[in-house]
Amino acid sequence: MSGKIVITNIARLQEGYSAGRYTPLDVIEEVVHRIEAAGDDHVWILRRSREEMTQRAAELDKQHAAMAKLPLYGVPFAVKDNMDVEGLPTTAGCPNYSYVAKRTATVVQRLLDAGGILVGKTNLDQFATGLTGARSPYGVPKNPYDKSYIPGGSSSGSAVAVACGLVTFALGTDTAGSGRVPAGFNNVVGLKPTRGLLSISGIVPACRSLDCVAIFAMNVNCAKTVMDVATWPDATDAFSREFPPQSKAPVIRKIGILRSADRQFYGDDGAAAIYQNGVERLKRLGFDCQDIDFGPFREAAEMLYNGPWMAERDVAVGDFIRRKPESVVEVTRHAIMSASKFSAADAFKAFYRIKELRVATNATWSKVDAMFVPTTPTIYRVDEVLKDPAATNGRLSHYTNFVNLLDLCAIAVPSAFSTNGLPVGATLIAPAFCDQGVIVAGQTYMAAAEHQGRVVAAA
Repeated sequence: MSGKIVITNIARLQEGYSAGRYTPLDVIEEVVHRIEAAGDDHVWILRRSREEMTQRAAELDKQHAAMAKLPLYGVPFAVKDNMDVEGLPTTAGCPNYSYVAKRTATVVQRLLDAGGILVGKTNLDQFATGLTGARSPYGVPKNPYDKSYIPGGSSSGSAVAVACGLVTFALGTDTAGSGRVPAGFNNVVGLKPTRGLLSISGIVPACRSLDCVAIFAMNVNCAKTVMDVATWPDATDAFSREFPPQSKAPVIRKIGILRSADRQFYGDDGAAAIYQNGVERLKRLGFDCQDIDFGPFREAAEMLYNGPWMAERDVAVGDFIRRKPESVVEVTRHAIMSASKFSAADAFKAFYRIKELRVATNATWSKVDAMFVPTTPTIYRVDEVLKDPAATNGRLSHYTNFVNLLDLCAIAVPSAFSTNGLPVGATLIAPAFCDQGVIVAGQTYMAAAEHQGRVVAAA
């Protein structure tokens, strides 16, 4: 092997393969070295053994001639441990819930069939309930910029694994913001596609009608490559959808921004300034920025954890919690069991109100192609979250909870660094099936950021 292995970029990794500078076996040795050097970072719940990954790499090495037909040839990746992989345990962040999967989740199988190498399964807020990364009996994954701060959740381990250069990309899930919040706190890209484009078959549900697979990567192009591979109609997933026929991909020109009265940062003046600087960056890039009414979006966001959608979490794991309540993190147990206070009538009233809010937001989408919001209003230390888990989690969801309820797509991208050295993210959001448009806009925005591509531990 000669030359440095750039694990965090799919295109550059595969250029090295094509040029013969290294093989998949070399890459796996580098991945193992990095994971061992990272130590007890609480990123992993399960890792494939060196022997298993070496065997997979050797099989791919024999297929070198077919590399062009395998878009993820030799690319190491990780998946959140609420996703099934045949023969491996799935814990969903709860050891006593663990079961051995009989088949691999559709979305994971797509990546394996495209030549990817699965490194392991990552830590998460238990049962994917939370946005902090501090709700797991497996520990709190270390925020690579400051371990006293939360890594974001629920897909905490996946985001940290990418941020530290341990894998090229990772899958998470996003129901309330779990594919965007940890992206913001770890300076990586978090792509949340339109619900249904990526199959959720073989994934432990949170809110099945809202669940979405998310993709973490160091740059937008890598996230797009993974999405292109993973997008597939799945007859085993009742919520699977396909892109409608379109003459051309949507183009983002007009972007909605928050009015001063709608900007909530919970006292974080640095985050407020970074958001305004982001707005100015968009204008310099040629986007037409217009104030929007955030009211209907905010109301929808408040309905997710304070409404009958919690009953979907009860449907998924409620019976287990009632049988083994001691197995579940207290804040998670309390949140899911709160579903009992909602009636069927409450559920229908909420469904009607969400439909009304979708109509109300049409006024926004008639004026703009996308909206630009902070990924989160602020960030908290681990001790602050443990002291008041519900309130801090609620604040983090201010700009995320409404997206799946209103059937929107989104991409979270790095924006800037605060004065305390922590990354701050921004998110572009658009109507369903406008994914290609927000991907391009996100790439344009991120390319103008001075910190693009900063990897914490290894390149």
